[in-house]
Amino acid sequence: MKTFFHSLRWRLQAWHGLLLLLVVVGSTAPAYRLARDNQMQRLDKELSQLERNLVRSLLDLVQASPPSPVSEEPSQRQFLGPADFVRRLVGQPVQLPEAILVQFRGNQPGYAYFSVRDRNDQIILQSENAPTDLVFLPLPTVDLVEETRSVGTRRETLRSSVHGLKVVVGRDITPELHEMHSIAWLHLFIGLGVWLFGLLGGWWLSGRAIRPIRTISQTAARIAEGNLKERIDIREMDTELGELSQVLNQTFERLHAAFERQRQFTADASHELRTPITILLSETHRLLKRERSPEEYREALETCEATAQRMRRLVESLLLLARQENPPAAAAHHSVCDLSRVLKEAADHLTPLARERGFRIETTLSPTVCRVDAETLSLLATNLMANALQHGGNVKLSCASQGQQAVFSVEDDGPGIDEADQPHVFERFYRADQARTGNSGHSGLGLAIAKAIVDNHGGTLTLRSTLGKGACFEVHLPAGE
Repeated sequence: MKTFFHSLRWRLQAWHGLLLLLVVVGSTAPAYRLARDNQMQRLDKELSQLERNLVRSLLDLVQASPPSPVSEEPSQRQFLGPADFVRRLVGQPVQLPEAILVQFRGNQPGYAYFSVRDRNDQIILQSENAPTDLVFLPLPTVDLVEETRSVGTRRETLRSSVHGLKVVVGRDITPELHEMHSIAWLHLFIGLGVWLFGLLGGWWLSGRAIRPIRTISQTAARIAEGNLKERIDIREMDTELGELSQVLNQTFERLHAAFERQRQFTADASHELRTPITILLSETHRLLKRERSPEEYREALETCEATAQRMRRLVESLLLLARQENPPAAAAHHSVCDLSRVLKEAADHLTPLARERGFRIETTLSPTVCRVDAETLSLLATNLMANALQHGGNVKLSCASQGQQAVFSVEDDGPGIDEADQPHVFERFYRADQARTGNSGHSGLGLAIAKAIVDNHGGTLTLRSTLGKGACFEVHLPAGE
C-alpha cells in the first residue's frame, strides 16, 4: 500500500482528481446559484405583480365608494392622496372582487395569500389562507419601505407606509423548492459523472504515460542483471520519453561496447602475459632439474631477464592505456603548448634509434599552438614515430594550423598496411603481420594508446596506407588560442 501511494501514477492521479473536482465544483455551483437566483427573481416579479393588483383593486374600490360626511367637495374626491386612501380604507368595509380573491385561495402547493393591516396591526383585509405567523415591517418615518424575504417554504413581499398601512403578499414556494432540489441533484450527478469520467480517463492516460517508464525500468533492471544486449523498445514512444529512451539505448550500447572491450582486453592481456610467464616457469624448471654450468646459468638468466623486461614493458603499456582511457576529471582542461616544439623534441629523441636502424626522420614543422599538455602530446608523437620506425621506413613529420585545428602527420615509406588490416590497427594487441612486427617484442599497444590520447582530447586519428607505399597517420587536435 505504501508503494502504491508513493507511485508517480497515483500522485498524478490524485493531483488530476483534485484539479478536476475544483473545476467541476467551480462550474456546477455557480450554475446552480444562477438558476436559483433566476427562480427567486421570477417569484419576486410574480409577488410584486400580485401586490400591485391587490393595491390597485383596493384603490379602485375606495375611489368608487361614496365619500364620508366629513369629505371635501366632489372635485376633491376624484384624486386621493396616500393619507386619504389609508383613512378611507380603514374607515369603511371593503369587498374585493372575485377575480382578485380567486388568486388568494386554497392551501395547495403554490398558493398565494395577503394581509393588509393598519398602524396598530389590526386586520383591515386578509385572505382566508394567510398564515398566522406573519411579521410586518415597522412604520417608516418618511414615505414607505419595501422588502422581499423568504420565510420557510414561503416567499413574501412586504410594504409599510408612513401613513399607517402595512401590506404582506406571499406565496408558497414548495414547487419551486422541489424544482431547485431536482436541479441541484441534476447538477450533482452531472458533476459527479464528469469527475468520475475524468478520473477514469486520467488513470488511463497516466497509465499510458507511465508505461514507457516501466518499460525503461524493466529493461534497465535486466541490463543490471548482466544482459547487456537488452535495449529499450522505442517504437511506441512518440513523446519526450522516446528521446530519453534513445539516449539510454545509446548509453547502454556504449556500456556494452565498454564491457566487451574490457573483456577482450582482459583476454588479450592474459594471452600476452601467458607466454612470458610460461618461458619463466619453463626456464626455472629446466634449471632446477640438475646442476648446470655457469654458462648455462648465465644464458638462462639472460633469457629470464629479457622475458621479465618484456613483461614490464607490457604492464607499463597497459597502465598507460588505462590512464588514457579513464582520465581524471581535471584532465578535461588541457594546457596550451607549441606543437612544433614538442614534435621537434620527440624527433630528436628518436633520431638515434632511426640511425641505428638505418633510417632518417625528416621534419617540416610550422609554429602551431595546440590545446594539449606537452607531456601527453610527446607520448602521442613518440608512439606514432616509433611505430613507423618499427615497421621499417624513413619518417616524415609535419605540422600546421588548419582553422580551429592543429594538424600533424607521421608518414613512413615502409611496406604499408594491407587494406583488410587497416580497420584493426588501433585495437589492443593487434599485429598486422609478423613481417612488420618482427621479433622485437612489439606489444601491439602503441597505436591503441595513441588513439586513446587523441579521443580523450576531442581529436581524430586517421590512417592512410597502401601496400608498398608506406603508411601515413594524421592527427587533428583542438588548436589553442
